[in-house]
Amino acid sequence: MKAVILAAGRGRRLLPLSAGRPKPALSIAGVSLLARGVRALREAGIGEIAVVTSPAHEAELREATRREGPLTFVHQHEPRGTGHAALAARDFLGGGAGVVYLGDNLFADPLGPLLAALDGADAVLAVKQVPDPRAYGVATVREGWLTGLHEKPAEPLSDLAACGVFAFQPHVLDEVGQLEASERGEIEFPQALARVVAGGGRVRAVSLGGYWADAGTPHDLLTAGAHILGSLSPRVDGEVAGGTLRGAVVVETGAEVHGSHLTGPVWIGPGARVRGCVLGPNVSVGPGARLEGATVRDSLIDEQARVLHPSRPLTHAVIGRRATVTAPTGDGVQLALGDHSVLRV
Repeated sequence: MKAVILAAGRGRRLLPLSAGRPKPALSIAGVSLLARGVRALREAGIGEIAVVTSPAHEAELREATRREGPLTFVHQHEPRGTGHAALAARDFLGGGAGVVYLGDNLFADPLGPLLAALDGADAVLAVKQVPDPRAYGVATVREGWLTGLHEKPAEPLSDLAACGVFAFQPHVLDEVGQLEASERGEIEFPQALARVVAGGGRVRAVSLGGYWADAGTPHDLLTAGAHILGSLSPRVDGEVAGGTLRGAVVVETGAEVHGSHLTGPVWIGPGARVRGCVLGPNVSVGPGARLEGATVRDSLIDEQARVLHPSRPLTHAVIGRRATVTAPTGDGVQLALGDHSVLRV
């Protein structure tokens, strides 16, 4: 069995963070979303993995997975949906059973049981109970088998969201090839499963009990970050002088933390410098970032960002790589914001 990770989407809901790089290249605690997907598939026993991306983003995604072993990169030249992306990788799949994994999804549950459930089925999808399923594909299930799948319905028939991983027999790609574009103008892979069911096929629905995230918005990214940081074990490989460390705090090699108070979970990346700060809980500081005189909690700070003596605490902030946050000089708020930026003052 081979797997295909779809990573060619535009990531509009994560603008401006996704303006300069693909969404799956965003990282939490030093590991990109894409790399986390690769690791989940490898742990499930899948050795051959392809990443579907646009040609413009291949270099970024290679960099985001440089420590994850050999990967095949397949180009989707037009962003025409998940089904279109899966068909772009058909030659890679080679006529065997496969897995499609959406590159911005994160799963706490191991994927092995889901893949094993393909035995005796045409396809398998993961489902998860959610409080409000209207933002997702909604599955209806009877005795563990899919009976219907509806994309973002106004009046959901169940509380089961279809999650972003699917295992399938090779003939399911034939169904994908028969799909027409949705109202969004895209070929939607999940609708091929609805087509299989409508034709009398059998699609198993495997319910997830653990955490699942579709990290498509800054809020979702912060929620995923809190979950990932919550799994940290305390470790100090860098330099710590003065201040206090409480709970699950990780200071990576080459990082410097001076005169600061950290309450875990907190992750300080390699080469980061933290001076006179109060951080935590739920803070990730990327490699090479510099923080001085800052109070930060529930936030993700990317690599080489600078947070220098801000006049107010930062909460629920997502700060992109090489961005700068500092206090204004003189009266008023001084800004330099890129396209699609969001500022709350």
